Amino acid sequence: MTKIVDSKGAKKLDEDAQKLGISGMVLMERAALSTAEFIKNKFLISNKNKKVIAICGSGNNGGDGVACARILYEWGFNVEVLVVGKEEKFTKQIKSQVDLAVNSEVEVKIVEPSELITNDDDFEDVIIIDAIFGVGFKGRLEGDLERLAKYLNMVSAVKVAIDIPSGVNGSNGKVESIAIKCDYTVTFGVNKIGISVYPGKGYAGEVMVVDIGFPKKALEMVSCNTFTFDETDIGYFLPKREEYSNKGDFGKILIIAGSEEMCGASYLSALAAYRTGAGLVRIFTPEANRTSLQNLIPEAILTTYNDRSDMDIGAFTEEKLYKVVKEWADVIVIGPGLGISVRSKSIVKKVVDISEVTTIVDADGLRLFREVIEEKENRKLDLKKDLKTGFVLTPHIKELSDLLYLPKEEVKDNIIEISDELSYCKGMVVIKEARTVVTGEYRCYINNSGNSAMAKAGSGDVLTGIIAALMVGDKLRTFMMVALGVYIHGLAGDMLKERKGRHGILARELADEVAEVMKRYA
Repeated sequence: MTKIVDSKGAKKLDEDAQKLGISGMVLMERAALSTAEFIKNKFLISNKNKKVIAICGSGNNGGDGVACARILYEWGFNVEVLVVGKEEKFTKQIKSQVDLAVNSEVEVKIVEPSELITNDDDFEDVIIIDAIFGVGFKGRLEGDLERLAKYLNMVSAVKVAIDIPSGVNGSNGKVESIAIKCDYTVTFGVNKIGISVYPGKGYAGEVMVVDIGFPKKALEMVSCNTFTFDETDIGYFLPKREEYSNKGDFGKILIIAGSEEMCGASYLSALAAYRTGAGLVRIFTPEANRTSLQNLIPEAILTTYNDRSDMDIGAFTEEKLYKVVKEWADVIVIGPGLGISVRSKSIVKKVVDISEVTTIVDADGLRLFREVIEEKENRKLDLKKDLKTGFVLTPHIKELSDLLYLPKEEVKDNIIEISDELSYCKGMVVIKEARTVVTGEYRCYINNSGNSAMAKAGSGDVLTGIIAALMVGDKLRTFMMVALGVYIHGLAGDMLKERKGRHGILARELADEVAEVMKRYA
């Protein structure tokens, strides 16, 4: 489990380290040394004559860049330092670094951004260190700085950002106008939210989090409200399977899904639940789906109904639903392929009213959940009030925008702020995006696995089955199980992409690959 911080958290880490006795200049030297070692080992050992140009701002991030260039120069490499801005605006630390570089005979020029935008090939086939703005940046690059960023993005140089690409908001990943698109980012101590989510992540390239000697106590003082996983966490958090056990010990999952001739979603969710370790899976679905599901997944128990879609479910179906919800299920999935109808709405209403176990609401179930709550409360849905403990919603951006009554673009542009707000919900929300965010229980998980090959019909249905199986396996660490489900789902996609490329992956293959993920990393 790895902490991720916003700009305030990064600043506090620096301040706490200094309170414990490590000076800002020592931290700067260590950051510069780590970046210099990366550049040397990655590029310069094989090509000692390749030029390195550090483009630095007037703040402390610029100081990191100047120090990095000085270290590379002292190692015998070809470097140039260009400090963008006015000398009177220099912070104390960058002024000290510029003086030290000059005294070390490094070529340092103080320039205006416009002076760097030329028709010459000065920036072609070199290594550019981006040290203009650091993790505290917010707002937009404007004027000559905006034009400089556009110019640098067009040149064929390798670009390495120090801490974060200039123009990216360190707290939420926003890029208001443009940012410098880097190939690599070297960031220090802990990862940053701004380069963990899009669009900021798209400007960061490959991210290296390096240890620059922050005291353990300072790192422990960093809030862990926002975090991510790596492969080592799977074995730690994955529910154990004792040898002395039976299928009942691994949970009973009820999947309320599908409509007439629409059984695919229920099949995928059930398959994923079994592949993730569920002991028993029951599908509650229209009778018309029986034959197909029996052929597709004979391991599943089927409970079916024949009620018309334009009417509420009848007493007989309501009784069957009551029994499987109240007397059988350990975890419920509701919504995949359910359809929008009077019948499906009455099913969702019944489940919302009587469920006392973890209930995962997905797809069509999300819209029906909103309608049911609004009719009951006679007002618009308010997730912070209406999302009960034990309920997990899994919307993509459009579905979340409908739940929040916000434009889709506003939700897409403010995922971190919205996830912070939703973290106060009693239940949990899985915001499905290129970098999915899980929020609730006063914390946020930012996923770092997965890829665009997974953007296929049925992928979300697979995710519900994975989450359900993990939650039934560990009922105490519910938030961790939801986050782990998202992470494993993404890893399955990553492993498939390595074998099959970005275009040909099917959702059912994702479900099958889950077993391989757990086998490899657990």
